[in-house]
Amino acid sequence: MQNINKILIIRFSSLGDVVLATPLIRWLRQHFPEAELDFLVRQEYAELLHHNPGIDQLIEFDVKPGFNSLRKLKNRLKSSNYDVVLDIHNNLRSCYLCLGMGGFFSRTRILRIRKQQFIRLLLVKFKINLYRRLYGRVIPVWEKYLRTAKPLVGRPEAGGQRPEIFLTNGAESKAKKIQTQLLGNRNYITIAPGAKHFTKRWPAEYYSELIKRIFQETKIEAVLIGGDDDVEVSENILKGFDDEAVMSLVGQLSIQETAAVIKGSSLLITNDSGLMHVADALAVPLIAIFGSTVEELGFFPGGPEAIVIQNSGLYCRPCSHIGRSHCPKAHFRCMQEVTPEIVWQTVREKLGVTQKKRGRM
Repeated sequence: MQNINKILIIRFSSLGDVVLATPLIRWLRQHFPEAELDFLVRQEYAELLHHNPGIDQLIEFDVKPGFNSLRKLKNRLKSSNYDVVLDIHNNLRSCYLCLGMGGFFSRTRILRIRKQQFIRLLLVKFKINLYRRLYGRVIPVWEKYLRTAKPLVGRPEAGGQRPEIFLTNGAESKAKKIQTQLLGNRNYITIAPGAKHFTKRWPAEYYSELIKRIFQETKIEAVLIGGDDDVEVSENILKGFDDEAVMSLVGQLSIQETAAVIKGSSLLITNDSGLMHVADALAVPLIAIFGSTVEELGFFPGGPEAIVIQNSGLYCRPCSHIGRSHCPKAHFRCMQEVTPEIVWQTVREKLGVTQKKRGRM
């Protein structure tokens, strides 16, 4: 293969996937320190990569103008004469952009992630699990991204590749100002109660009960975080609170500021969501509550500070690889049976709280 001087990575979204792409950036930079390394991402997630030292040019794509904008971007990329394009999104939009860049007479080599859709289908629809049988272990998504670059740098070693986020001074200053508003400027925990799909969201009333229990036992305040889509969920959690047990910042912060607030917390409690991967990248202790999704799909947090709570023995999991708008069995046992008491016991251990003698709740 020709010398590699220009590389493009394509991963448009979403928040968690973009964070999980950072080991690939670091991996390629280590192997090609002199090459130009560019990254194409949707505009709303670009903030995650603005200060990544491995990227030379961050190309931000705005989806709002529609196809005309995509066509202009295609022409721009084609004229950039990349030696290698790593398409780790592999959807219709990314395939369209790559169309005409690769081929026998082109200098550009296109490398695409293998999504293993058939194996995934067998697991979700028929509960036939070939992941461990074929690979002997679960392959996390970040490693799948690295394996896309195998023709360039060989197969990566398992483990040892943590996602990373580089915070701005402004974001960290904002987080420190927020901490001064908390009860006595003390330690706090963060809670990310949102998720795009219903079956990935622990019930709001469970979060309310857990927050009350944490404050009652520890006097540690909870800070709710998330985007605009999580406002309704956070409002449901806040019903009935009239003390200092919880503060909501949902919909009020940028991604960088939210990450800085997570970094300053003692613990993040979250669903299977993008902010879970942010905490993992920042080495913040976290408890992740998984409902309709499972480890084989590759999105479990990988850091030693992370604990996953799930209803492991449930026959109907996973019912989807991304989540659903409703429980297809109409019982939602994957979340309903993970009670606040179960989560509290894990929180207690994480925070080092001594067990008190008490009657039934």
